[in-house]
Amino acid sequence: MTDPWNTDDADSADWTDLDDEVSDYVSPDIDAHFTQDVGPRVVAELPGGDGSLVLSGPGAGTAVLPRTTDTGTGSPQTVPGIATRDQALRGTRPLMIVHCPHQNRGSIPRLLASVLAATSGAVSVGASVRLPAGSATAHTDWLDSCAAASVRLADPLCYLLDPTIVRVPEVSSLAKRRSPYLAGGPLNIGDVLDAQRTAGANLLLSSGRALDPTSAQKSLDTAFEEADDALSALGPGERLALNLTLPAQWLSNRSLRNVLFAQLVDQEQFDLWHIRVQWPATLRALHQPLDHDLLDGYKRLSQLASDEERALLLPQSGLTGWLQIGFGAAGFGAGPFGSGHAFKEDSQGGGGGNPPIPRYFEPTLLHPVERNVHDVLSARPGYVTCDCPYCPALLSGGEWDHGLARLHHLHWMGRLAGVATATGRSQAAAVRRTVRDAMGAAADQPLVGISVPQHLSVWDRLL
Repeated sequence: MTDPWNTDDADSADWTDLDDEVSDYVSPDIDAHFTQDVGPRVVAELPGGDGSLVLSGPGAGTAVLPRTTDTGTGSPQTVPGIATRDQALRGTRPLMIVHCPHQNRGSIPRLLASVLAATSGAVSVGASVRLPAGSATAHTDWLDSCAAASVRLADPLCYLLDPTIVRVPEVSSLAKRRSPYLAGGPLNIGDVLDAQRTAGANLLLSSGRALDPTSAQKSLDTAFEEADDALSALGPGERLALNLTLPAQWLSNRSLRNVLFAQLVDQEQFDLWHIRVQWPATLRALHQPLDHDLLDGYKRLSQLASDEERALLLPQSGLTGWLQIGFGAAGFGAGPFGSGHAFKEDSQGGGGGNPPIPRYFEPTLLHPVERNVHDVLSARPGYVTCDCPYCPALLSGGEWDHGLARLHHLHWMGRLAGVATATGRSQAAAVRRTVRDAMGAAADQPLVGISVPQHLSVWDRLL
C-alpha cells in the first residue's frame, strides 16, 4: 500500500527537478505571510566586519545591513555576531545544517535567521546544496542568500555512482551535465573539489562514495585514499571533511562497526567527519528508525567522535541526528521535506498521487502529529501555543499551509539543538531531559496511529 506520508516527499526525484536556468529562489507564497513583519529589529554582525544580518523584525533573514554603531532610540538591537566557519566547527555549540529543498528555497534564509534569533546564537547554522541538483550559479546564489550560515556545503553526491551498495535513483543525463564527475570512468578528485568551490562552499567534502559492507577493508582504504588526495589538494584557508556514505549495517553490525571505527581513529589527519547513513525505504516520512542496533551504532559513533576530539556531522538525519548531539556529535542535517530529514533507500515507486496529510510538529512530543490531533491537543488545558515566526499564519484557521508547517518543524529542530543553553544543563543532560519529558507528555495525550512517537521508548533505552 502507498504510504500517504510520502506523497509530499520527492525523495527519489527532488535532486533532478531543478532546471539549469533556475535562479529565482524567492518563494512568494511563503514570503507573503511576512510582508508586515512586526516586533523589534534584531541584528547580528557578520564575520569579517562586512555588515549585519537582520535576525528578527522587518526584513528578517533577507537583508544585510551596513554595520551601525547608532544606539539611539529606534536603533536595532545588536546581539553576538554570527560564528565563523571554524568557530561553528569546534563542537562547542551544536550545528544544524539545512539541506536546500527542491521547492520554496527562498524561505530558508529567513528560517536560518529565526534559529539564530530564537537561540541567541547558541546554535550555529549551515546550508548544504546537492551539486547535481542545479547549476553552479543557482547554488552560489542560494548559498550567498543564506547569510546566517556559518558553514556552506556543496555535496558532490558521489554515492550515486554506487547503486549496488546503496539504493539510489539512476543518475540522469541532466545530473551528469551538471556534475560531469558522475558520468563514469575514474573519479577525478580535483574535479570534485573544484565543483564545490565554484558553487560557493566554504567547507569541502571528499567524494562520499558508498562503503561496501561485502568488501569492508578494501572499500575503506579506497575512500580514505581519495580523501587523502583531496586533503593534499587544499588551498590556503580551505578545510575538508571526510565524507562517507554508509549502508545501515555499517553501524548495526558489530564487526563492521569495529572495522570502521578502527579506521576512523587511525586516520588522525581528518578532524571533521561528514557521515551519511542510509535508512530503509519502508520507514514512514518524518518517522525515526526504531532498530536498536542501528541507533546504538549511531550512539557509539557519536561517542567515538567526542572521545577522539573529532567533529561529527550527520547530514540528512533529522531528529535522530539531533539525539546524537547528546552523545557527542557536533551537528546534524535536516530540511523542510522528508529527504532532508532522512537518507532513505530509493523505493522505486514514489509516494503516488495522494495529497499530503496535514501534520504539525509538536515540540513537547518530539514528533509530528496529524492536524486533527493537534487541534485536540491544543484545546487541552495547559497547552502552550508556539511562538515561532510561522505559526501565527499557520494556525490562523484558514486552509492548512504545508510549507509553513514544514518551516515550523525546521525552526523547532534548531531550537531543540539549543536546549542545553536554554536550560543551563550539559548537552547530554539536556537531551536526556527533553526525551524523558516527551515520553511523559506522550503518555498523557490521546495519540493514535501515525501520531504516536514510537521512537521515544527506543531512545529511552539508549539514554
